[in-house]
Amino acid sequence: MVNKIKQIFTSFGDRGGLHIFFSTIFLKVVQFALGILIIRLLTKEDYGNLGYAFSITQLIIPFSGAGLYLSLLHFGGIQKNDLNKDKLFVHTIQHGFLYSLLLFSMLFFLSPVLSTRMPGAAIYLKIFSIYLISYYMFYSMISLLRIKKWNKNYAAGLFVNAVIVFILSLLGVFIADGKGYALGFVCAPALTAVVILSALRYKRKASFGIFQIAKDLPVKRSGYLKYGIYAGLGNIASQMAWQLDTIMIGAILAQSAEVAVYKAATLIPFSLIFIPSVFMQTDFVYIAERYKNKHYLLNYYKKYLLVFIMIVTVILAVWYAAGGLIVKIFGPEYIEARPLMNVLMINVASTFLFRVPLGNILAAVGKAKWNSWSATALLAVNLFLNYMLIPKFGVFGAAYATVTSISISSIINIVLFAVYLRKIDNEVKPA
Repeated sequence: MVNKIKQIFTSFGDRGGLHIFFSTIFLKVVQFALGILIIRLLTKEDYGNLGYAFSITQLIIPFSGAGLYLSLLHFGGIQKNDLNKDKLFVHTIQHGFLYSLLLFSMLFFLSPVLSTRMPGAAIYLKIFSIYLISYYMFYSMISLLRIKKWNKNYAAGLFVNAVIVFILSLLGVFIADGKGYALGFVCAPALTAVVILSALRYKRKASFGIFQIAKDLPVKRSGYLKYGIYAGLGNIASQMAWQLDTIMIGAILAQSAEVAVYKAATLIPFSLIFIPSVFMQTDFVYIAERYKNKHYLLNYYKKYLLVFIMIVTVILAVWYAAGGLIVKIFGPEYIEARPLMNVLMINVASTFLFRVPLGNILAAVGKAKWNSWSATALLAVNLFLNYMLIPKFGVFGAAYATVTSISISSIINIVLFAVYLRKIDNEVKPA
């Protein structure tokens, strides 16, 4: 078993996974540090308003650009030549920007309505609406690097983004408090996208023009758009599981202090999701290329479980042994968040072992629509449980709702993965 695990990590490193892993760690450390800084510098009320606005934005983010950067990952990943990949990238940038602009306009002008119960969040919603465009431009560039299998360049892009996020957000918070932080945070991804594109042109790796009309696409435009929308709906499960409850707390309890405590409680368990996500991001294109290979898919997931069962065990052991010390970094006002974190950390097991890997595998093999079914079920269960439990249990009701809905979503993903494997079997059997 030791040799098998060693082989898995060696293979992961050969594909540039370690570069991506450490760059992502750096990005998450920066975001976590900024999160702690904001918690300590802002009042509970102001942090609650900021967190409420960001949670609404995070629910919409998967649909920025109609999810075309997700279409680029799947359809670009299975193309055999770089010219077709470049055509899809240009199409993604051009059309996705228009969709993002429309979404930005809607969120910007509807911000007073969406923040009726928490009026202080309206200004933050207007600022975060810019993020819908900025985020899309950055992840379109990142998707290009991934489909070209330039994983070291991908890792470098994540590192540069972390540095820019840190500098702009830090400058913003000292110049204009929470509003300055929000503005710096939302502008950073777009600036990073410009830096990446400039670097590619300097190294002569970019021969396309983003303002040229992409002709003769290797896939149908309707299918490309449909996949992006379904993939966006599927991705919303990841955001929704941690954001919808924050929004529901604000809407039902209308107390920014309660929102602040819950938002702080989700910071650690939500931040940890990057660990399985990095693993899947590194291998997404490789999985897409082998979408009809049942043996590869099943063997890949078995190897994944072998590694991540150990990782989950270590994380939970450390948390439940030393969580009391860890939570002190938030400051004395947030000690009450510890019991909430104890509940939310249960999600680490189901998220790491089932929801993240199987959701990514289904997306890679082209079953974004199936992921959207899982997301719809998660949305319905989460919404219903939050509505029922928050009035009775307060913020703990939101935590119970999240744990339950994520567990149900994980079970659905297991079933869908099994169905897909059986589907491959049926297709290869002779009539």
